[in-house]
Amino acid sequence: MYFIRPLMSGSVATNWREIFNFVNQLTERFVSPKMRLSFIVFSTQAQVIMPLTGDREKIKKGLKDLEEVIPAGETYIHEGLKQANVQIAKQGASRFSSIIIALTDGKLDGQIPLYAEKEAKKSRELGARVYCVGVQDFEQEQLERIADVKEQVFPVTGGFQALKGIINSVLKQSCTEILYLEPSSVCVGEEFEVVLRGSGLTLGGRSDSVTCTYQVNGTTIHEKPKTVESDFLLCPAPVLYKSGQTLEVLVSLNEGQSFMSSSLTITASECVSEGLP
Repeated sequence: MYFIRPLMSGSVATNWREIFNFVNQLTERFVSPKMRLSFIVFSTQAQVIMPLTGDREKIKKGLKDLEEVIPAGETYIHEGLKQANVQIAKQGASRFSSIIIALTDGKLDGQIPLYAEKEAKKSRELGARVYCVGVQDFEQEQLERIADVKEQVFPVTGGFQALKGIINSVLKQSCTEILYLEPSSVCVGEEFEVVLRGSGLTLGGRSDSVTCTYQVNGTTIHEKPKTVESDFLLCPAPVLYKSGQTLEVLVSLNEGQSFMSSSLTITASECVSEGLP
């Protein structure tokens, strides 16, 4: 997850404490041991305060460094997105699911909206989901064109002090997780379907982009789910023909560009039919 926030003068300079508290509280709420974070600030240029890491001690230090930042400069949000994209590409975009949360507090002037849209498009091509938080004098339509969909824009009209009021909404909209897979084993030669249970499986209202991906015998197979709900997927699956053969199962919300989590495994075994001696 990449937190991108402005580093300019004016309202941000006088409300930096509220911005920091917002990021700090979100960081504390993202408790998954597999979650990795990066902090990026931007003005006329972007600065990576903390590169992507899952090390809790490094995250603690990154928060301390972020707290001590002195705001100044312009609102070049595209520079922040660009730095996130550089890191995503280095991490192996097609394998990891990335989330970008970009905060801005005013209208984006000149060509900046177009530059930001271009970088956000690149983020999506790298498999990332882009969210925007707008505070005070922002333009909703500008942020909707940067975010994936309008539901991924969080307007904060009550000023910086109201940032804490959207934390639950951000968590609900951005958290995806596969908690359960069945079956974990199947009979050799048996036709079956895969059931996956979790959360956030229809984020952004893009259920047509959800894909079940299978890896078996060095081959990758993509299947569209028969059923997609926010906490439930039902997917057709390939038949396994050898005992001990394994099927790796992955889920993508963006047509296989990136995956929600590490793969889950189904194993084939010989089954004895009832009634046989």
